[in-house]
Amino acid sequence: MTREEILKKSQFENKGKDVADIETSKNAFRAGWIVIIVLSAVVSVVDGIIFGRAAFELLFAECASLAVVFFYKYAKLRKKHELIVAILYCAAAIGFFVGWILQIADV
Repeated sequence: MTREEILKKSQFENKGKDVADIETSKNAFRAGWIVIIVLSAVVSVVDGIIFGRAAFELLFAECASLAVVFFYKYAKLRKKHELIVAILYCAAAIGFFVGWILQIADV
């Protein structure tokens, strides 16, 4: 494939996409993730102090979603680091899920 063919293909694939819009969306999504993590941590601490229990359901949801993010990144990039992090988040999600089910069973 020649340089011109690659350029044409890239222009066709990116037709109608604005790089600034894509980058802004990525940054906004990243900021949203940070807010979710911080607020969930605050809720977990408050639950622990007031109700004397850990908010396993929030931790489970966060770890499960991050596991999906890193498995997706691994599928696209094939970097071993992404797979290791995905497996760790998956293990944490399973642990928090089990903790949550055990909490529900005690109620």
